[in-house]
Amino acid sequence: MSNNQLSSSGQIQHFVMFWLKPQLTKAEIENFKNFFEHLRPSKYIKTLSYGLAANTPIRPVTDNSFTYSLTVTFSNIEDHNAYQQDPIHLAAIEKFSNNWYRVVVHDTVIS
Repeated sequence: MSNNQLSSSGQIQHFVMFWLKPQLTKAEIENFKNFFEHLRPSKYIKTLSYGLAANTPIRPVTDNSFTYSLTVTFSNIEDHNAYQQDPIHLAAIEKFSNNWYRVVVHDTVIS
């Protein structure tokens, strides 16, 4: 998508998918929830929710290969950008990044 088709005004939905390392135990996967709870105190976050991939029916358009997803809403692009450098965010990444092997982020301006 070209830059002239991207919007930066309005609330931002930050959707992140995490693929955790296959060698993690069930307890370690369960403990990964603490990553999200470490993010929650950030003053830039308006809403935060997370969960495991749902066991929905297999369809050509469905990707359930990730382990956890995170959805964060920011009031605006400035809060999103400040969050990227927020010490709370950076500390959580430092503490928990050894658990994942892949992360994909989708940012959307929401109505």
